[in-house]
Amino acid sequence: MPQFKPFKGIRPVKEIAGFFSTKSVDAYPSDELLKELESNPNSFLHIIKPTWENAGDSAAAKHRKVLENFKDYVQNENSETDKSAFYIYQLSKPSKERIRGIIGLVNMDDYENGSIKKHEETLTKRVELFADYLQNVHFHAEPVLLTYHHNQRIDLLMDVEMKRLPALSFKDKEENLHQLWVVENRLNLQQFKDSVENNEFLYIADGHHRMESSLVYTRNIRKNHKNPTGSESFNYTLAMLVSDRELLIKDYNRLLKDLNGFENEDFINILKEKFDIVERGENPFFPSKKHHIGMYLDGKFYGLFVKKEMLTEKGLSELDTYLLEELVLKPHLNIQDSRNDERIDFIRGTGNIEGVKELKNRVDSEGFKAGFFFYPVNPLDLQKIADLGLKMPPKSTYIEPKPLSGLTIFDLEE
Repeated sequence: MPQFKPFKGIRPVKEIAGFFSTKSVDAYPSDELLKELESNPNSFLHIIKPTWENAGDSAAAKHRKVLENFKDYVQNENSETDKSAFYIYQLSKPSKERIRGIIGLVNMDDYENGSIKKHEETLTKRVELFADYLQNVHFHAEPVLLTYHHNQRIDLLMDVEMKRLPALSFKDKEENLHQLWVVENRLNLQQFKDSVENNEFLYIADGHHRMESSLVYTRNIRKNHKNPTGSESFNYTLAMLVSDRELLIKDYNRLLKDLNGFENEDFINILKEKFDIVERGENPFFPSKKHHIGMYLDGKFYGLFVKKEMLTEKGLSELDTYLLEELVLKPHLNIQDSRNDERIDFIRGTGNIEGVKELKNRVDSEGFKAGFFFYPVNPLDLQKIADLGLKMPPKSTYIEPKPLSGLTIFDLEE
């Protein structure tokens, strides 16, 4: 059973929390990133800014500057360090969607032995880059997102804690409300720990590269550490746990630049071998359920219902992104590697018809030939893929919440 451990979180004081905590740096377009840095002197991004500045400096030199910035932040009046704690985080969106989770530490041995399961492959270069970064800065500013089978006991414990005023509460520029509760009471800590550790498995929802990089970091530190006990901070990584009932998964859709030489009518006739097809006209729609795939082609929408005899692969046949690859992209469009083929692009969905409208606009205005859109993946199917040791196709899900950077920082040398 996976371990779950409290830690001494380093967080911004409440007066600047809404300015300091940010989206992941990868979520900012370059112009927006520059604007954020220029307009917000309190942003966490200033701590990690050396990683993309001063092109002539070595990576190690950039990382040393990040570490200096971090140490300055820890020692100034804009931060505070808690006693050993778990944290409850809740995101409340203007759409009325609410997601909450528990932030703490998980052990890298549990990831290595399969108690923390994954459903995606990682890219070695990205893993190495972030592991090298950790090797020099020694802190985690953004948790890996994990999920677990719903546990009523954990819900009740969170309900009790959330009756208190949050330690931090602020809205971002999109009017999302972010709230953080600090759990420090020794008895409550033990109750949370026992309840989480009662799960046989945890599952990575988002952050596979950060988890794999953390494992590389742990292995490297252990090599140079005399008689490690396993309890040292470098054996852990920062994680936020969200129940599979609260995890918000949205669709990730596909745009195609061509049909591999097929005329529209011929392409539709080929699809009829594997799908029952319903023409829906010019009005956008959102797929009604799993195995109902939407297609936009030549100004018209089509509903593609996968024929049952096509559902032959245990686990993977639950994923419409897999079925599109195996039934359409590979055999007919000769797109064998959707991660690297220039004829396919990905567009994030919204979990409703608004994302379909955006897909239509891009097809109509950017020279794409067709678009495919999906019903969101069920969290239970994500867990099933991980349980079977299988991997999802790239860009199968867009998962929320996206943990903020800098909200609670874990010092690996604490």
